[in-house]
Amino acid sequence: MESSSKGEDEVGGYNSSNVKKAKLQSTLAALLDDPILSDVPKKPTLSDVDTLISLEMGSAMRISVQKLDGTSFGIQS
Repeated sequence: MESSSKGEDEVGGYNSSNVKKAKLQSTLAALLDDPILSDVPKKPTLSDVDTLISLEMGSAMRISVQKLDGTSFGIQS
């Protein structure tokens, strides 16, 4: 009798790590749809999340620079 080479990670034809990733993506999508989190990019990087946490905790600032030609840009530090 041959043993399965796929191991215990496969459940019902799906790889359990793929199922975990799908659940994580679903949860992340639900969180990002919340209006309170509207300033979070749709595909945030670790740096984006770290900056937003620093802003919320008061250890970083968001500065908007208005130039004389009417354009502006933002800086987060």
